Amino acid sequence: MKKKKDVLTMSWLKYLIKSWRNVLRRFFGCSRVLRVLDLEDCDLSQADSSLKYLGNLHHLRYLGLCHTGISQLPEEIGNLQFLQTLDVTLNKISRLPSSVVQLKKLMCLYIDRSTTVPNGIGNLACLEQLLLLGIYDSTVNIIEELGQLTELRQLHIGLDEWNDKLLGLQKMQETRIRVDPGQRNIGGLDAWVAPRHLRVLRTIRSCWFSTLPAWVNPSLLLDLIGLSIAVRELHQVDLEILGRLPALRSLYLEVDNKNLGILRGFVVVGGAFPCLVRCYFQQFVWPVVFQHGAMPRLGELWFLFYLWDGSLDLGLGNLPSMQYVRAALLCEGFSKEEVEQANAALTHAAEMHPNHPRHDIYLYD
Repeated sequence: MKKKKDVLTMSWLKYLIKSWRNVLRRFFGCSRVLRVLDLEDCDLSQADSSLKYLGNLHHLRYLGLCHTGISQLPEEIGNLQFLQTLDVTLNKISRLPSSVVQLKKLMCLYIDRSTTVPNGIGNLACLEQLLLLGIYDSTVNIIEELGQLTELRQLHIGLDEWNDKLLGLQKMQETRIRVDPGQRNIGGLDAWVAPRHLRVLRTIRSCWFSTLPAWVNPSLLLDLIGLSIAVRELHQVDLEILGRLPALRSLYLEVDNKNLGILRGFVVVGGAFPCLVRCYFQQFVWPVVFQHGAMPRLGELWFLFYLWDGSLDLGLGNLPSMQYVRAALLCEGFSKEEVEQANAALTHAAEMHPNHPRHDIYLYD
């Protein structure tokens, strides 16, 4: 009886799948004036063959196939000459079809890092957003073609090797660069002239600058609101330069903890970072002290320091808008009593703040 029930269940499933395919085929065939189609979270894993009928939707402007279980796009996608947005993220698509480069009006392309794009991507002259492009084969010409996308404003990219040819996109407003751990330096960016209207730059995963690059210039980067940067060597003057960025709201600053002899104590002077809301200081060996008038809008402060001999008065009371503090101290080489004193001093500073901010303090050996 159970075996018969299983057979009936499988037959019913096959019928549903076949019916779903027929529905898709009829829908794609009869909706030729459709402008927007968003199928996010619909299970289309059994409908790959029916997706070719998408090519009949000649007036389509937006196509959302995020998290639909598909493994490929049909070549017929190239028929959508009016398409402006294509989202195929959270799928198992290894490569976009070559016909994608025929989408001359495409402005936004959202893919997974594991999805490769075909040669000819430089033909997409209207493209403004490209997220997230993964380039892990040095023989591919994709990087050179990116330089042809002169309208590109937002680029999220993952690389296994830095390439200076990425530096010519002068309309860029947001750039997120992820370099795999094997690539230890992106010195090519040191000579970069940043786009004047750059709003966000985030370099993560082993993207190290030797020093604070010259293009971090407060008189040029008037629109920069988000900066994530890691430098081998940092000096007080560098921190003051960052503090003069007029629109900066979020800062993630990491230093190379191997250069222990280079680093000294830092002071965030009054008037610095006038718009900063979130601040992350990572791997600092010596303390950062906040003077009165510094970071007047700062709400969140995250920092990771090495414990040091000396005062733990960081001037947290001089941060009038602070709502949350997260501190991590690396305490290797210090006695249990010294570690407890450090924990007590930081806890007291947070508790005595006029705003009584939430605080988390972590101690690591």
